[in-house]
Amino acid sequence: MRLFTLTAALFLLPAANAAHAQFAVYGTFSPLHGSNVLTGSLLNQAGTSSAYTVAPQYTSFWASGFGGGVTYNFVPVGPVKLGVDLRGSSRPRTVGADTAMAGLKIAFKAPFIRFKPYAEVAGGYVATRTFNNSNYIVTSSSTSTSTVSFNPTYGNQYAAWEVLGGVDYALAPFVDLRLIEVGGGNGYSVGNPSSSGSLLSSSSNRIGVFTLNTGVVVHF
Repeated sequence: MRLFTLTAALFLLPAANAAHAQFAVYGTFSPLHGSNVLTGSLLNQAGTSSAYTVAPQYTSFWASGFGGGVTYNFVPVGPVKLGVDLRGSSRPRTVGADTAMAGLKIAFKAPFIRFKPYAEVAGGYVATRTFNNSNYIVTSSSTSTSTVSFNPTYGNQYAAWEVLGGVDYALAPFVDLRLIEVGGGNGYSVGNPSSSGSLLSSSSNRIGVFTLNTGVVVHF
């Protein structure tokens, strides 16, 4: 009988709160690391010859910023919650990145335990900005000169996916501290780089994306 009572409590106590805890909104501090990011190209041409070579330039960077999102838990079953998560982030410096993603999230919350682990699979959009390292060099018998001016910022857009995992800690019945969230995935270039005088298409460029997040979650 005691085992039955404990099992029933495990599943019924979370369900009692489901009606008023379907939605959650959160804000986070959100550093991002991008690797293999296209940051320009070098074009070399020998004198008046039509032959030239193009060398793509890549970089890796860390950028810090802020993010946020909303989660709707549409299948709360006992200690398990399955939900839809919409999230975005911005890192608005010259070297930075913006993200917008949607994902499926599964979270676990046992009664009387404050820690809430979760995992998520998400897909969406990533945009990066770096300093433009493009240059156009014409080589003659006596000198090398740069003949093209470029936008100082080099931008790329990617279709991206990310797998995330983290732990929330219940501070109050409707407020959690997002202790840590770690994510990793890839982005695949869409369209051409958004820099003036671009020398390359970025259609074959794939980047690595790694994110860290920490913040506050409010449940409704």
